[in-house]
Order: sequence, then structure tokens, then C-alpha cells
Amino acid sequence: MSETYEPANEKRGLERLGDKVVSVRMDSELVAELDRLAQHTGRSRGFYLRAAVQEILPVLKERYWHHDTESRNQELDKYNRFMDQLHDPTQEER
Repeated sequence: MSETYEPANEKRGLERLGDKVVSVRMDSELVAELDRLAQHTGRSRGFYLRAAVQEILPVLKERYWHHDTESRNQELDKYNRFMDQLHDPTQEER
């Protein structure tokens, strides 16, 4: 079966973008700046939003995943020390 030619999708490159739509509330000044950039370059808001997310996501993952893991490990250690004290009241707090 041959694929149907859809010039609108080809023009926008929708085949490679995926089919998920994400909505986000943004400050009107930021949207206006995004619109000025899009208008000046002839690209869409979506183009720049995708580019921004792709560029910043690895930075955010490194920053927050590490922090969350570290925080959880600290909380788990604290909990384990507490539980050890409950089982052995003679054990002093570390």
C-alpha cells in the first residue's frame, strides 16, 4: 500500500515531529517575544519551543534528577538511622 501524499504535513514536517500536543501557560511578554522571533525568522512558535525544550531538557534532567536522588538518599539514610534506634535504643544518634 502506498503512502498518501499530504503536502501540508510535508511542508510542516509533521511526520517527524510526533503526534503529541503539549499546552503551557506563559507570561504574555514572553509570548510576545517568541512571536517577534517567529515573525522575524518566518518560523513557528512551535519550532522555537521545541528547540528550547530540546536544548534545556538535558540540563534540567542533570540538575533536578541528581538533586531528587540525592535528597531521597539522604531521607532514606535518616529514616534508616531512626529505625535502627527504634530497634536498638542504646544505639546513639549519628
